[in-house]
Amino acid sequence: MPPLFSRPLFRTFWITLLLLLIALGACELAGWPFLRAPAQQFLSEKLERKIIITAPFELHLLGGIYLRAGGLNISAPDAFKVPHFVDVKEAELRLRYRDLLKLQPGDAYRIKSLRVEEIDARVLRNRDGVSTWQFKQDDQEPPRPFPIFENLVIHNGTAVVRDALSEADLDLRFNTQEGTEQTASKPASAAMQSNVEIEGKLHKEALRGHLATSGFLPIASLKENNDTVRSKGWVEYGGLRADFDGQVADALGEQSIKGTLTVKGPSLSLFGNLVSTVLPTTAPFTLTTRLQKEGGLWLADVTSAHIGSSDLSGKFKYDLRPTTPLLTGDIRGKRFVLADLGPAFGTASEAEAGDNAPRTRAIPDKPLNLPALNKMDARISILMDYVDLGSAFQRPIAPLKATLQLEKGKLGLADIDASTADGSLSGMISVDASKLNGLEADVKKLPPEAIPVWRAELAWKNIDLYKWLKISQTQRENAKKENKPEPQPYLTGRLNGKAKLDGKGQTTAELLGSLDGNVFMTVRDGSVSHLIVEALGLDIAQALGVMIQGDSPVPLQCAVIDMQATHGILSPRVGLMDTPVTRVLTDGHIDMGKEQLDLRLVAKPKNVSPLTVRSPIHVQGSFLQPEVSIEKTPIALRVIGGIALGLINPLAAILPFVDPGNGKQASCAEVLQQLKQEATPGKTSSR
Repeated sequence: MPPLFSRPLFRTFWITLLLLLIALGACELAGWPFLRAPAQQFLSEKLERKIIITAPFELHLLGGIYLRAGGLNISAPDAFKVPHFVDVKEAELRLRYRDLLKLQPGDAYRIKSLRVEEIDARVLRNRDGVSTWQFKQDDQEPPRPFPIFENLVIHNGTAVVRDALSEADLDLRFNTQEGTEQTASKPASAAMQSNVEIEGKLHKEALRGHLATSGFLPIASLKENNDTVRSKGWVEYGGLRADFDGQVADALGEQSIKGTLTVKGPSLSLFGNLVSTVLPTTAPFTLTTRLQKEGGLWLADVTSAHIGSSDLSGKFKYDLRPTTPLLTGDIRGKRFVLADLGPAFGTASEAEAGDNAPRTRAIPDKPLNLPALNKMDARISILMDYVDLGSAFQRPIAPLKATLQLEKGKLGLADIDASTADGSLSGMISVDASKLNGLEADVKKLPPEAIPVWRAELAWKNIDLYKWLKISQTQRENAKKENKPEPQPYLTGRLNGKAKLDGKGQTTAELLGSLDGNVFMTVRDGSVSHLIVEALGLDIAQALGVMIQGDSPVPLQCAVIDMQATHGILSPRVGLMDTPVTRVLTDGHIDMGKEQLDLRLVAKPKNVSPLTVRSPIHVQGSFLQPEVSIEKTPIALRVIGGIALGLINPLAAILPFVDPGNGKQASCAEVLQQLKQEATPGKTSSR
């Protein structure tokens, strides 16, 4: 019996198998060139995109998939009028079988290696979310994220980015010299150089930038414990300049970043736009930050932040992992100038302040960027060593403590605890902009239910006006030239009070024009300028004497203002100032919406002077152009009696809140009794 292998059937099998192996080997060695057309057709049908693969074509399947092609062109969806999605020249691709076999629905494709000589990409996305990088997939299969590259080398690349959702309109140019032949004159460190240049617009602002790294391939690598790569770059954005110097790794994955960021620009809000977070509109600034990012968590150690004349620092965490990003941390300040935050409330910038256009309003009416409050949540503790209130005040707030909280569009500055001029300030300020979620910052007309709601509850105690109010440099210089004593503040004493106010609006003008609530203030143990008292009483003789001899202070026996706000109109329910020389009562109103004054001041001098004019004084006109006039008919006694009757009930209600002072001067209760007697028909004052 012949051996098994010598039988014709088995001999034919082994010969056929051998020939097949030889054929497969030949095809493998040749690179399967005849598969180019079928592969092109298969991919086109699978992706529902026109795919063109150009020669030379080489495919190897042993140990993994290796593909080399002279070119690859992937068309864009029909909705986009562009020549292609991706156009590649001279590409090499490597895939592992195990990565393909364990791929699950929704997983990103893992690419072992991709090397490209030239590539041009059109990365476009419409406002409805449709993009050029979306391919056909099973309706039951979740969308796949952008592919993961373990090794990526691109020698010359360009990309056009047009994204309606992020308002990006950018052109990119990029290249890497990795993988080039190294020589003694061109060491590895010189060969490992990658560059990315960017130019265009982001959020409607011009943007330019450049990033240089010692090789892009390690940055894109997703290998565990991969070394970071030195990176240095800059961005210019709408007048802002940002410079980064540090280490970057895993740019296409978790994006590990660590380095120093220096930013200089006209406003912090512009930097917030660049990094897609919420920052206030401020004066020009410069900041230096030690920056670190691991996954979805940013850590920022702001070692120095100069905003206008302010000197600040802080440590922050910005967590992108929640549905709404969360910013936490603390901000500290050696010196904070309140005016540097003025642009956040609509005041003019330096460029606008230099504009020669005439001002039509005293109160800013620029829309505030309140819709941005819905972009993130925040919990920030605030500690300021020194807060400069402006040129009218000689004492700062030192210190100021508060907590800033932002949640679902509701911003609050709570637990305010401040000290100034031996006194204190406490309370809270809040704004609810939650109904603005999804709206543009400059939306003109809002439905009533969407208008932001503001609230302030503040109290101040024992503020020493002598230490708080500032004497202008001009007054000091004039007194020195005329050899007069150091000028004194026009008003001294201990200031106490409280305010509870509500309002609505997108601008400071709208807010003040809608105010409802109450402001109550008293001054005790004080004094007032003799010149002001005599001017209010229009005692011409004494006023002239004051101007010749100097301005000596007059003891202030009682000063109370109880201001009621109704739909932006402020009316003094009680307006009283009483001194041994003159008693002044105030009525009328201030229209914050129309920026109009209509106040009447009635003074009753307590001394006798032949030149005393007893007519009421009217303060009228606009905030920008107030007018002061004297009522022609001298009916001051009847007017003061009428006002006094109107003050009786409100003043009696607020007396329990009036600090009695040191007891040496007449109390407001005594003044009230005198007013009541003077205002009662048939009775005369004892004075």
